[in-house]
Amino acid sequence: MDLSSATSAVILSFPPPARPTNRFTARDRIEVLRWADSAREEGYTRVALDNSAQEDEPELGDFLLVYRRDALWASWGVGCCDGGFIVWRPADGTTTGWYPCLKKALAAIPPA
Repeated sequence: MDLSSATSAVILSFPPPARPTNRFTARDRIEVLRWADSAREEGYTRVALDNSAQEDEPELGDFLLVYRRDALWASWGVGCCDGGFIVWRPADGTTTGWYPCLKKALAAIPPA
């Protein structure tokens, strides 16, 4: 059988479902883990990622909390929102900025 007489096939594509814009991607999570390693040098010892998908609350996006050594309360938070990331101080709820990418949001967190 030569290639010219082969029957044609129908290719079905199975695109992945659209990711909600307020969720961390796998790439985002890797970026956070890399940043957490360098953040230890700046006085932060723990980074906690939270995914609100289990609570079935689609309006509440993923977020991370950054803790200083021996702190019970997070010093900083970074949350996914539509089209970007917000940085806030959990102690008083103040939003300090909005950033189009996670790298810039993490860079906005000052040393402890």
